[in-house]
Amino acid sequence: VGYYTQVAGLGDSPTDVVFTSSKGVYCEEGSRSVNPGSLNTFWRAAENFQTDADFPWVGQRKGMIWAASQGAPLRRVVVTNDLSLFEYRQGNRADFASGGYLGNSVVKGTADSGSQQQFLARNSEVGSWASGVWNLVFVGTPGAPASHCGVNKFSEEHPYTTVETAPVIAEKPFITIDKAGKYSLNVPSIMRDRKGVDFKTGKKVDFEHVYVAKAENDTAQTINAHLK
Repeated sequence: VGYYTQVAGLGDSPTDVVFTSSKGVYCEEGSRSVNPGSLNTFWRAAENFQTDADFPWVGQRKGMIWAASQGAPLRRVVVTNDLSLFEYRQGNRADFASGGYLGNSVVKGTADSGSQQQFLARNSEVGSWASGVWNLVFVGTPGAPASHCGVNKFSEEHPYTTVETAPVIAEKPFITIDKAGKYSLNVPSIMRDRKGVDFKTGKKVDFEHVYVAKAENDTAQTINAHLK
């Protein structure tokens, strides 16, 4: 997945669209070097699918790699194996990575943040979480590590901030298509004190009531007029 690209499943549930190849949907860093690593790998997204990938990206971790930094969210994804959030050079160096977001997703194996300097996982479910550098935050995420201040490399303890539930949350709207080829915009409901994932579609809005902006015709003014 490269710059300005989004991979989005169009099913009602992430498990409706399943990638079965060894690598599946993935994002490697652009630099192929320790520094900047993935510090300049951003502006992309993936959502609403399941990946059964089992490629050995990092050491013993097999599954999906998403070695990106800011502006590269993962949402509404089911990873049946491991999720690696950084890239690793041969030897003993992890390439730089800085910032990321995992929301409303399931990682059945280990989510490994490796060299990620900071990362947010919100209302997700993980088998376990490994590594991290400066500031890892978990909100409403079963399987996340307990809060811990500071780093102890000998005991593998990292700076984690863990919040039990999300006080108020509404997931991002998403698009689906039915068997008749009809598109809908799904608007999830507002939820309170939520823990874990929620894959309900929410309110379905027919595309007759959705304005689709087109680069060749629209301006900021025409788009804003339809938002009123």
